[in-house]
Amino acid sequence: MIYTSLTGLSRHVIKELLAARVRTVEIRSPNNFIAIYDHQPGDRLFVTDSSAMDVVPGTTGLITTIKALQIITHRTIQSGEYYYEERESQAARLQLQLVGVGRVRRITSIEPGTPLTLDVDEVRYCGAR
Repeated sequence: MIYTSLTGLSRHVIKELLAARVRTVEIRSPNNFIAIYDHQPGDRLFVTDSSAMDVVPGTTGLITTIKALQIITHRTIQSGEYYYEERESQAARLQLQLVGVGRVRRITSIEPGTPLTLDVDEVRYCGAR
């Protein structure tokens, strides 16, 4: 099945998602932010700790469902005697629920500025290699 991928998540987050089955993450990476921007609760994502450039056929990760999605804006203000600086950045908070474990069959799209989409097989058993 074809999934949009979130890449480069920490192994700690992956382990917590496996243990608790539900985990809220904050996405700040531009690649991952673009990937989830058009998604809604109920959509499925493939989540891996590999970076986007390191994803190859055979890469493993988790298949998840978005339970909640919130786009937030962080505003930071710095000022001094001679300057005033204001910065804004956007992030997304996702509550993910574990569906299962998956393995990449093939990369379907890796265009710059678009989400990384992958053809992923759900792994339902332990296979010896």
